[in-house]
Amino acid sequence: LDKETTGLILLTSDGRLPNSALRMKNKQPKVYEAVVDRRIRNTDLQRLRDGVVITTDVARNGRHRAVTQRTLPCRVDRVDDYCIRLTLVEGRNRQVRKMTAALDYVTTDLMRVEFMGISLDPLEGPGDWALLSNDEMD
Repeated sequence: LDKETTGLILLTSDGRLPNSALRMKNKQPKVYEAVVDRRIRNTDLQRLRDGVVITTDVARNGRHRAVTQRTLPCRVDRVDDYCIRLTLVEGRNRQVRKMTAALDYVTTDLMRVEFMGISLDPLEGPGDWALLSNDEMD
């Protein structure tokens, strides 16, 4: 998460978890709720679902380069007039903010609410934490 984004973070000392969860063939869905600066049009919801062109910085072997390409199709649901819930399998840098900006919206609030089937639901609020259950570990 970037410094302006809130939400679910998994902390682990087992390096196998992030490696297996983040590799493209095993990519796990990440669910975000984004609040934008104006009412979201239905046509823009569909454009987000289909994928929009964004530019992100890619670092490999100490080298950085800008990559411009269409995002993968994703699930996008309307929460209310100003809020959407996006389910992504990509993990591009600042992807949700760039996706909404590509359609001339400003993301004013962004929260990751679920990752790998683990959600914020049982937690009371910011700063709260919980150990993973055996089911969540599997």
